[in-house]
Amino acid sequence: MSLRKSLISLRITALLQSVLMLAQVALAGGFLGGHFDMLRMHGLLGRGIVVVAVLMAVAAFLVRRAGGPGSVLPASLVVLLALIGQMMLGLNRSVAAHVVLGVVLVSAVAVLSQRAMTTPLPRTGPAAPARASTVETELVP
Repeated sequence: MSLRKSLISLRITALLQSVLMLAQVALAGGFLGGHFDMLRMHGLLGRGIVVVAVLMAVAAFLVRRAGGPGSVLPASLVVLLALIGQMMLGLNRSVAAHVVLGVVLVSAVAVLSQRAMTTPLPRTGPAAPARASTVETELVP
């Protein structure tokens, strides 16, 4: 897969991950605010977030393999492992640690998404030859 396609897939998964994380925060806030039915949705969305994190790690691997920035892969793997730990904390009802790690994860995904979105995409075709400037064309007899 080309670097361009790999970066686009990383951007898509990072954007999806960011949106899901924001939804997860809203569900957690709703639950902590007394809407206890949101806990079930929070758990289901948490599993989906882990799946998207796996896809993001695969996309980061493809970016690195295609010659893109090498720091994206370790960061996405750390996020994936932290999300698995986050899920375990939630299932064990370790609320304090779950909330703290959740804040760290939202921040980490935001940074990772920013990195994916600001990495320049390579051109698709050959570069166009530079046009001669008007000064150069006037000097030529």
